[in-house]
Amino acid sequence: MKTYNAPKGTRDIAGEEAARFSRVSRIFEESARLYGYGLINTPIFEDTALFERTIGGASDIVQKQMYTFLDKADRSLTLRPEGTAPVARAAIAGGLLRPLPCRLYYSGAMFRYEKPQKDRKRQFFQVGAEYFGDKSAFADLEVISLCSTVLKKLGLDCELKLNSIGCSKCRSGYEKKLTAFAEKKIDGLCDDCGERLRVNPLRILDCKVESCKKILAEAPDVSEALCPECADNFGQIKQGLRDRKIRFNEDVKLVRGLDYYNGCVFEFYAQGARDAVAAGGRYDGLVKLLGGEDVPAAGFAIGVDRVMPLIDFSADKPDYMLVSAGAPMDALAAFADEIRDAGKVCVISSKPKLKNALKEASAASFRFALIMGEDEIKNMTVSVRDMEKGEQKTLSRKEFLERL
Repeated sequence: MKTYNAPKGTRDIAGEEAARFSRVSRIFEESARLYGYGLINTPIFEDTALFERTIGGASDIVQKQMYTFLDKADRSLTLRPEGTAPVARAAIAGGLLRPLPCRLYYSGAMFRYEKPQKDRKRQFFQVGAEYFGDKSAFADLEVISLCSTVLKKLGLDCELKLNSIGCSKCRSGYEKKLTAFAEKKIDGLCDDCGERLRVNPLRILDCKVESCKKILAEAPDVSEALCPECADNFGQIKQGLRDRKIRFNEDVKLVRGLDYYNGCVFEFYAQGARDAVAAGGRYDGLVKLLGGEDVPAAGFAIGVDRVMPLIDFSADKPDYMLVSAGAPMDALAAFADEIRDAGKVCVISSKPKLKNALKEASAASFRFALIMGEDEIKNMTVSVRDMEKGEQKTLSRKEFLERL
């Protein structure tokens, strides 16, 4: 009989990987709520024009990576390749941008047709946050601070890179300088850079081709073209990060790969990761571009698939396996419920023999085995075995529950 595998570029998430996935999602959601962000869920597919208009028609995402299809009514739909544009659309449609500011967070699957690699899949997962309604440096600092907080809680030591790509006023002058530079080097640039130069010159700085990167390393810096207002705003952001003791490095070639960005943009890099594990920036024109009012905004996304392999999983072993040494199952079940009420994981082994139950607890990486036999039932105690150290002691059940 034919067996079926997950489609190329996707995978099933189970076992230890599922535990890591759950940990990332849990820590992100808890942190976002502490910052006052509310959950929003958007559809997995959207009108194709939403992404063509916001991401940029000349971007690699739109040109090469989107999963686009016609439905039965010949409408062009696309599996979402990123989360910000759908959240902005939903915020406008749902009237969520009154009153301002509005803070929203999301999580879910995204889709891009790319060559599958270790930490880059065709179906991948992101968690992200969007802050609408504040044009000041405070909004940039808040989203960077939230992103940094989540990464720290995951145990990651990350390098923050940031840059300012300016507003539409000061950027137009810079684009002229960049175009003049690139046109002199056009023979050495890839075909994609030629197209980007025609549609959005700034995006050539985001090219991943090594030969282009070497040429563009000599390109003029956007920081030198910032208008006084943008320069002052960027200065406030940098000082705010210093005040919050968030380490950062300026990267004058950092632009991000989506057309809707302006002002401050940033990326977080972790040791052991080839690409950025999180990124974001300001996108003041996006809401108006989608038919809403002129609402400033900033946000970020964390690549769940990219941070999962970097997490130290040793502290996440399940808590307790309750095993029988002659105790009836109903007594085990009642005690297990008390442990669960205290917020700890407790699994009851179905193995009738103590030796086999302890093997099960060890194989499943439980930190402790709780043993209950006739003596424990009679004396209202429980024997606690440390599965790593092999040590065992007996406690009254009351004392054990108090320690939880």
